[in-house]
Amino acid sequence: MGKLGIFGIFIVVCVGHFFALKSAIAKQNHIPKPKAKVHHITLSSVVVKKPVAIAQPPKPEPIILPPDPEPTVKPEPKPKPKPKKRVKKPVAIPKPIVEEIIQKAAPLPVVEQIITPVATIDTASIKDRYTSQIRTKIRNNLIYPKMAKRLRIQDVVKVTFYVQKDGSITDIRVLNSPKKLLQNAAIKTLKSLSLEPIPSQLDEEFLDITIPIEFKLIQG
Repeated sequence: MGKLGIFGIFIVVCVGHFFALKSAIAKQNHIPKPKAKVHHITLSSVVVKKPVAIAQPPKPEPIILPPDPEPTVKPEPKPKPKPKKRVKKPVAIPKPIVEEIIQKAAPLPVVEQIITPVATIDTASIKDRYTSQIRTKIRNNLIYPKMAKRLRIQDVVKVTFYVQKDGSITDIRVLNSPKKLLQNAAIKTLKSLSLEPIPSQLDEEFLDITIPIEFKLIQG
């Protein structure tokens, strides 16, 4: 046999010893498992206990309340009788005594009523004087257009307007139909005026005035 044959036999022997040693060690380490004990229960061995009855508390007796007492009605008090008024009879005085008392009584003083005559106010004359002042004021402050003078235009513009209590002029209207140039001049003249307040004797809030405004060239 050659070297290879001897070496192969050696390997086989080693492997056999290895498996034999492994199986011996496994047998030594094997611990058998304990068998579980099985207890068999029969009906005869079971004891069934009867349930113990629990004592229930006694039911409370119902409380019976006494009936409500009937309300007592108090009798209404009787009205007290009103005392009768005693009427005193007038004492009759004899007529002679009454006449004597009247004669002795002092006579009452006679009061003379003095009536002062109320002075009558002539409102018409006061209004005429006030209107006359307005005419004079217009005449002294008349605005005569230069164009009208150059063309020698002359006419009378009749106007109506209201004078308020403080002397201001409102609601100016032209009543006739003169040249437009003179109409505008009359309205302009009235707007430029500063009149005196309405006289207190008239007791008026405003006056309705209607007057003619004359545009006349002075002959030179």
